[in-house]
Amino acid sequence: MPKKIFLVSCRLCRRASLIAGLLFFVSILSGCSIVGTSKPAALQVTSTPEASVFLDGKHLGKTPFYSDQLRAGEYTLKVTVSEASYVDKISLTAGTLTVVNRELANNFLAQSGEKLWLTESRKGLFIISSPTEADVTIDGKFVGKTPVYLEGITEGDHKVLLAKLGFLQREFAIKTSAEYQLFADVTLASQIAKGIVKSPPPSPPVKKVEIASTPQGFLRVRKEPSLSSPEVGRVKTGDQLEIIQETGDWIKISFEGLPAGEAGKLGWISSQYAKKL
Repeated sequence: MPKKIFLVSCRLCRRASLIAGLLFFVSILSGCSIVGTSKPAALQVTSTPEASVFLDGKHLGKTPFYSDQLRAGEYTLKVTVSEASYVDKISLTAGTLTVVNRELANNFLAQSGEKLWLTESRKGLFIISSPTEADVTIDGKFVGKTPVYLEGITEGDHKVLLAKLGFLQREFAIKTSAEYQLFADVTLASQIAKGIVKSPPPSPPVKKVEIASTPQGFLRVRKEPSLSSPEVGRVKTGDQLEIIQETGDWIKISFEGLPAGEAGKLGWISSQYAKKL
């Protein structure tokens, strides 16, 4: 009687609201055996757009690619089209299928996808992601942030959703097995890199002023830009302070206040004893 080979399959999600259909399945293949033998391993690679698949520099074909006659071992996988490429280390294990799904883009930060594989002698589900600390929801229930390990997940079909602020959600389906631990390595695409959210404008450079030498060794800070205004603090010679506003012969600064000692107080100093940096 032929042994089982456990196959893992996922489909790329163009939108976070789409749910992939049946993506994990178990197939009976003659001549294949479970993990731990020298029998062949399987690899499935899908991509958007269609791309060439290379394993250790050898061209295997174009996506969608599938083979169940590969030698088990460590490989460098490359999926490439035009100026968009994805390169990663993969481990092919005898009797199991490793799946790589990728949405390619010229900007690597705009790429997304997942890499799925099985490991014997362990159970449960282990999910990692780039970036880390993504929210993980399984079957509509929040289970934690990546990296997350679920030992007691029930065997069968599940829907997995990863989300993080500033990144596109990634959703796919899995089927867990009592005989293997399922690993999922998920990449989320940056909304800024995808052009969905514009990057914030650069902050203007902070202007500063250095307090010059005074006869008293300090400079009085006034509440208003006037010598008759009450003193709200003092700054020392050599202090470098942020400029908030300028008017006439006066400069408004942010400083450590005296005598109250409150940080971040605002006040006015005479520009006669201040040098702009």
